[in-house]
Amino acid sequence: MRLNDFGKKARLLRMDLDLSLKEMADDMKISSAHLSGLEYGDKKLNDGHVNCAIEFFRARGVASDDLADLREAAAKSMDSVSTKELGADARAMVAAFARKLQEDGVPADGAIASYLKRK
Repeated sequence: MRLNDFGKKARLLRMDLDLSLKEMADDMKISSAHLSGLEYGDKKLNDGHVNCAIEFFRARGVASDDLADLREAAAKSMDSVSTKELGADARAMVAAFARKLQEDGVPADGAIASYLKRK
């Protein structure tokens, strides 16, 4: 498993402050397992989590630039979609769809129609 952008930045900030995941989780009023899940993308990160994390680090004197970086990392993490639970064919379809979006900006109507017919 890989940390998402939010998880990478939060972990680096905790390490710089010599703080544990548990300390941060307790402050955010969530379990350590839940915070770990947020950092790995196994749990859905939301604005409430991000605001709690920002306040956790702000209260410990983290610079505003680092807080802005954490917020930006969180935004990237919230924009991502986990394909971990999908089968190989579904992951391939997601990748093909994403490539088409990157190449053309908009998927072909036929690709969307073809997908919707499968449902």
